[in-house]
Amino acid sequence: MDLDDLVPVADHVTRQSRVIEAPRSVVWEELHRLKLSSLPVSLVLGAVRALPVLLAGKGRRGLDRTFLDVVPIPVLSSEQPSAVVFGGVLQAWRLTGGEQPPALDAAGVREFAEPGWVKIGMEFRLTPAVGGTHLSSETRVAATDPATRRRFNRYWLVVGPGSSAIRWEVLTAVALRAEAPAG
Repeated sequence: MDLDDLVPVADHVTRQSRVIEAPRSVVWEELHRLKLSSLPVSLVLGAVRALPVLLAGKGRRGLDRTFLDVVPIPVLSSEQPSAVVFGGVLQAWRLTGGEQPPALDAAGVREFAEPGWVKIGMEFRLTPAVGGTHLSSETRVAATDPATRRRFNRYWLVVGPGSSAIRWEVLTAVALRAEAPAG
């Protein structure tokens, strides 16, 4: 499975990647072990974004959880050691997170058309590279209607750079851990 199975046409796309001097199995392990508490940029940006949600009593705690465990959309596919793909629908621009999204499989995300939502697909892909592993992250977002697209565009103007910064921080943290000398 890849993002074309979820969000083949997107309003917003972000991509980050880097080569890590370690085997795919090690990079995969470090990606899945990476704790949210070890990501300062993600913590600060996440706290700012989560404040209205927490004040509304909807938030969950979890600094001891892994980064992949706190992604706000569910894992739809995990193919060790090649890719982990997340997908779902959200109302992220709403201060308290919006309505509870329906649980959807890949086809459900792709075909979802109810107005007032954005479809989101995100993946981390690991491919062999000269000297190690190419780790990439891609996020795609598509609104289900023009009014939602306008709302989300305003939200993304503010949040998009932080979202990219979080992905860069994750790729860097994985690289530092995977390339660290054993022991």
